[in-house]
Amino acid sequence: MRLAIWLLLLGFLIYSENSLRTAGEERLKPLVNGKNPPDLSIGISKEKLINFYEIAGQEGRETYANILMRYDLLYPLSYGLFFAYTISLLVRNFRKRLLSILIFLPLISMLSDFVENAGFILLAYEYPNFDDQLFQIARTAQILKWSMAFASVATIIVLLIANGIRLAMRSKS
Repeated sequence: MRLAIWLLLLGFLIYSENSLRTAGEERLKPLVNGKNPPDLSIGISKEKLINFYEIAGQEGRETYANILMRYDLLYPLSYGLFFAYTISLLVRNFRKRLLSILIFLPLISMLSDFVENAGFILLAYEYPNFDDQLFQIARTAQILKWSMAFASVATIIVLLIANGIRLAMRSKS
């Protein structure tokens, strides 16, 4: 049953990532001269965000906001659940309950991604007006999103190695 759930979550992750990437490539990139969207940056500067919105124009900003609302709602949910479930499977072989807190890393990333997206959507619709506080909230969420995403992947790698070592030690005894 655990494997079936894991595979289902993996399929959801692949589907949502592919949908988001396809929408970005087909609908957004032609409107922004091939530039990557702001949410792919780590700690985007105010100047770069404004530059992106200027290049995008009204149609590009609306397209970007629509992609964030339509496709980038599923993607954080899919990676958050997939990574959290993967970590939960990997920590169950250890007796330390403290390790269970690691499950929250991808969930924090997911929630931060939602906050970042909401901020960039609002900023896109308000442009050319620019709310510095909203930008700082979105940027902070962006940095937290990427930090927790990297920490989640690192955690999974470390837990895979630890589980492998544990399995090897068991088979030798």
